[in-house]
Amino acid sequence: MPIVSDFSSQDRPPRYRDASSGSVAPAIVASIITSIVVFFALHVMEQRGLLPFLGMGKSGPSVEVPSLLGMQPDQARELLQGRELLFTLSAERDNSAYPAGTIAEQSPLPGSQVQRGSIVQAAVSRASKQVPVPSLVGLTTEEALRQLVAAGFVAGPQKTASNETVAPGKVVDTQPAPGTPLKAQGTVTLVVSSGPATKPLPKLVGMRVRAARELLEQQGFKVGKIRYTYDNDRAGGIVLDQKPSPGTPAAAGTVVELTVNED
Repeated sequence: MPIVSDFSSQDRPPRYRDASSGSVAPAIVASIITSIVVFFALHVMEQRGLLPFLGMGKSGPSVEVPSLLGMQPDQARELLQGRELLFTLSAERDNSAYPAGTIAEQSPLPGSQVQRGSIVQAAVSRASKQVPVPSLVGLTTEEALRQLVAAGFVAGPQKTASNETVAPGKVVDTQPAPGTPLKAQGTVTLVVSSGPATKPLPKLVGMRVRAARELLEQQGFKVGKIRYTYDNDRAGGIVLDQKPSPGTPAAAGTVVELTVNED
């Protein structure tokens, strides 16, 4: 007698179903979309020459870092790109050795060996701020030096010059001249007065007093007191002595006293 199954639909054993089957399709779609995005991103990067820089393209031995000093940033970037190196600007520096806007420092240094894709940092020289040289005429050297340092300058070796109006030891001029624009830490030379210009007094002894007077005045000196004495061995009207003595350095206007033999 045939056996008749009496299982109802509720009593039938459930068919096997993968619990994850409901999420398979979305995962595949997401994977495909991701692959497409990555493909196009890499394609764009390759066209722009960025792929080697990220270590995803060429590989091989290290490369030498070229010198970028004095270059414009765009020139440096192009040069590094040819060697598969990255370029970045890190800062600005005061550097008078290179024109403003050009590269003044780099790291790694030129000649260094680095791996492809390495970053070369550079600092650009900035335009140095210029400040006018202050007027220091009439100041003592100590005060002038203090003002120079406060203005951001460096004092060079001092010079001396004669001057009729500025007392010795005080500043009569600067090099560069006052008001000249100069970069920070520029060198300024102080010109210090040595007093009025001097020259040796002429010898007047043995000259007649009138001739001695004319010679003194021609050379910018003055005749002071004239004392008379008598020397039987000398002719009358002859200068017997002078003070200061002949050859003494003297400034213009120095007074010279004479001793003259009576007629």
